[in-house]
Amino acid sequence: MSSDSNQDNIKNSDEELPKNYEVTAQGSLGLLALGAVGIKAWRKKRKEEEEKQLKTKKENE
Repeated sequence: MSSDSNQDNIKNSDEELPKNYEVTAQGSLGLLALGAVGIKAWRKKRKEEEEKQLKTKKENE
């Protein structure tokens, strides 16, 4: 398998996440089992939660 096809898999990783899988900011073993796809989804969710908390904190000040 060439490195180009590996790059394609990483770029399209959102499509490979099961549609009914709920990603939480805490993460799960299931996400780890999905490999790079799960880790990418977890990092995205964690970043969204952090941004949401910062926004809420700024609004309350």
